[in-house]
Amino acid sequence: MNNKKIISGLLLALTLAGCTSSPFLDETGSVNSKTKGTAGGAAAGALLGQIIGKDTKGTLIGAGIGALAGLGWGAYRDRQEQELRERLKNTEVEVNQKGENLNLSLPGGVTFATDSAKIVPSFYGPLNSIATVLVNYPETRVIVNGYTDNTGSDEYNLTLSEKRAASVRNYLIQQGVSSRRISSIGYGEEYPRATNSTASGRAQNRRVEIEILPMQ
Repeated sequence: MNNKKIISGLLLALTLAGCTSSPFLDETGSVNSKTKGTAGGAAAGALLGQIIGKDTKGTLIGAGIGALAGLGWGAYRDRQEQELRERLKNTEVEVNQKGENLNLSLPGGVTFATDSAKIVPSFYGPLNSIATVLVNYPETRVIVNGYTDNTGSDEYNLTLSEKRAASVRNYLIQQGVSSRRISSIGYGEEYPRATNSTASGRAQNRRVEIEILPMQ
């Protein structure tokens, strides 16, 4: 076993836990009990990842699992949200909490060409950022949902939404997200965000959303 890799993995785990921003500090500015749990959990997880995986990827996954064990889902989700917001702040991707889960909204107009399920190359960057965070936080399930406006037939819209959701899923898998964690589904013109009676409303309805949920 490579000791340098183990040490690096433990340092990474402690770094994940040693953040100085909410939710890891109490009102006095001291590290709170959840953060201490994260440090121990992430460090132990990193070591376990090295023992099992014998590589840096094993360390990263182990650290993520350990962090969840130390934090609980709420804080684990909040850490993902914070990182996603930071990485996607200069993009058109919306990052929001949806109940207990995270939801990323990808506007269709910048993700795909008209009537196409092929991702436009200019959107690879945001998707790469999303994939990086998903890989760093492995204890999640991911559902990619596709939606359209009401222009065209129901059948056509459903098929297009399915193809677009599948395209995003496949791209994320290509960037390292485990295929066992991620699924896709198309809803066509169901569940609009805005009215379909205006051009701006239809533009909001043409979208792909990525839901991030706890593994169980």
